[in-house]
Amino acid sequence: MTDRYDWQRLYPPEVKRQFEVPLKPLWRLLEETAQRTPEAPALLFRDYSVSYRRLWKHSEIASAQMRARGYGNAKGAARVLLWLPNCPEFVTQYFGALRAGCIVTAASMHLTAEELSKILADTDPAIAIIDMARALEFDAAVRQAGVQEPRTYYLEPGKEYAPNPLKDSDLLPSVITPPPPPRCRPDLDVAVLQYTSGTTGGLKAAMMSHRNLVANALQNNQWFGWTDKDVVLGALPLYHTWGMCCVMNAAIAAGAAIALVEHFQPQEVLETLVRHKVTVAYGSATMFLRLLEAAGSEAPRYFESVRYVKAGAMLVSGMLPEKWRAACPKVPMINGYGLTEASPEVTNNPPHAVKYHTVGVPLPGTDVRLADPENPRREMERGKEGEVQVRGPQVMLGYWNQMESTREAIVDGWLRTGDLGKFDEEGYLRIVDRLKDLIKFRGYSVYPSEVEKVLLTHPGVAEACVVGMPDPIDGEVPVAFLVFKPGAPQDVTDLPRFVEPHLASFKRPRRFHIVSEIPKNAVGKPLKRVLRQAPEPVTGKLPKLR
Repeated sequence: MTDRYDWQRLYPPEVKRQFEVPLKPLWRLLEETAQRTPEAPALLFRDYSVSYRRLWKHSEIASAQMRARGYGNAKGAARVLLWLPNCPEFVTQYFGALRAGCIVTAASMHLTAEELSKILADTDPAIAIIDMARALEFDAAVRQAGVQEPRTYYLEPGKEYAPNPLKDSDLLPSVITPPPPPRCRPDLDVAVLQYTSGTTGGLKAAMMSHRNLVANALQNNQWFGWTDKDVVLGALPLYHTWGMCCVMNAAIAAGAAIALVEHFQPQEVLETLVRHKVTVAYGSATMFLRLLEAAGSEAPRYFESVRYVKAGAMLVSGMLPEKWRAACPKVPMINGYGLTEASPEVTNNPPHAVKYHTVGVPLPGTDVRLADPENPRREMERGKEGEVQVRGPQVMLGYWNQMESTREAIVDGWLRTGDLGKFDEEGYLRIVDRLKDLIKFRGYSVYPSEVEKVLLTHPGVAEACVVGMPDPIDGEVPVAFLVFKPGAPQDVTDLPRFVEPHLASFKRPRRFHIVSEIPKNAVGKPLKRVLRQAPEPVTGKLPKLR
């Protein structure tokens, strides 16, 4: 029995547990809003705005161009890689590719060429839309991947929409009539391949259907009552599942405006809040801590127009809610829980009944249960801790080209999250720990084995073990414990520079320690719990990298 708590009692007014997902392609969200409120602002970027009419027209043009070159069909849909920062062109190409019948893959701007090459090799995109500033890294990634070079377009973010003395109507070729979109089966066809370390470890792409993403956008909007009067902060990266789904898709479904921030800089974000009278702000715990630090005593003024903020990546960092309440007592901070494989949101605190240090209750149409980690088919008794499992319309189809990983992650229709949770007496969920070997740094997932593999290529390193250490600002930071080879210099000063070409900045260890041995159990598995609990050795300690 999964619905053992009276969650409906905690729901916002007018929101019901029953949830029907309209069977329509994801791109319809933008088309319908453009028809409903064509002149309303869709994007606020730099010193100009983009209307919904213009955004949809540009998306149709992008779609027509892809179809004219033979891309987009129901079977074997072409993949379109987006390697762009937050900018209007990201939104245009995203919805244009979806309307053309293609599958979108968005890559983190923090990736090195070596890391991007792994995504290229796995996805084999037909089209790549790239930030012009990353052209050299992209070319290197294609060579390393050993795949056929995709048709590549290099864009300068924001240029396509920059203010022009011509009238808006003159800029949009009215003669372009895009062909009808190919047939879409929203519940079966993949819309997005979202890369993640996954619930079973290792790099893999979650296959998100059109229905998955439409469902989570509408679940968000029902829960928080988003309307076309809202202005949503777009500081979370759009290539990240949270920014893509719960900022971009949800705002467009509601007809809200998105105040886009190209790269997170605290002062720029604070000025954006005031300039555009932002009403909803989503961000990681690290982002909000940095905003509070930058705002100081002026925090209430900067957040004056905001009706609530939503903070994530808070498993370890428990200091933020108290700091937030002290700085902005009139603006509630709401915590929830999600993961890429669930599009991503699973639970949220009710806006009218927030319980701090919990992640709330299941969203409409979503079931959550706690199961025995050793026997995922056995549900735990009430009041007991267990692995969080999820069932609902937002749960992914599976992992791209990885059937075995899919079978491990989804058991009898339930998504195994790899997180340990517990319900309180009212049915609020609290995340207790992680069962999977994953580090959450500033909201990004860092898989230790990937970092360890790079460290072991250093000529002096014999053994490497990477663990997540609690950090009051970043939640967790990756810390490396190293055993050096006999005769090798006992020196770690070159390691930050050594790992830099191989790992994105968020994956790089923040500290390196030399140890005589790494503690292991009887079968030789490193005891990372022991390393986390032991006092950090002085030997080899480096300053934290920011």
